[in-house]
Amino acid sequence: MVADRSDQDLLKEALRNTGAVAVLYERYRDRIFSSLIRTVVDRDLAEELTEAVFVKMVDNLPKLALGRAPLDQWLYRVAHNEAMSWFRHHRSEERYLEAVRVADDNTDSDYDDMVAEAQSHAKELHAATERLVPFERECIELRYGEGLMPREIAPRLGCSARKVSNALQHAFRVLRAGISANPDELRCPHEEEVRQ
Repeated sequence: MVADRSDQDLLKEALRNTGAVAVLYERYRDRIFSSLIRTVVDRDLAEELTEAVFVKMVDNLPKLALGRAPLDQWLYRVAHNEAMSWFRHHRSEERYLEAVRVADDNTDSDYDDMVAEAQSHAKELHAATERLVPFERECIELRYGEGLMPREIAPRLGCSARKVSNALQHAFRVLRAGISANPDELRCPHEEEVRQ
């Protein structure tokens, strides 16, 4: 059965059979879309960028079929690059932060654990999230939205696990410092896990 075949086998077959491309598209479309919508916070844009990722996959089929890098890592890295490129060319940092702001009365599901700890301080948390750069936000989303460890996030973002861990630790410091009722010794939920 075609759907049971490995990504590498399907990539090789895709060079001569578009049906294999369709199988790969179905296999990864929802995961790539999910990753992108958490980053860009706009359904139409996430769909557009998802399609761009798969167009790039088709354009790079010969290279991917001969390569050894896992397809899922390649797709996530392209998705990350597409989103960051869109932000660089179409939006300012301020407009991006406005789009992903945690509302006082409507918590962002990606921050459920942190918001639960700081519900009575939603305004302070809201202000603190504005100080996170997109890379830190993406690391937080992949860590707690998808439950990935830094060593699993790193290939998706094309960086080292140490850079991911550092970004997560810095994000926690920013969030912790932004909540006045949270003494320095109080840690964010699961904060120690980022060292793994």
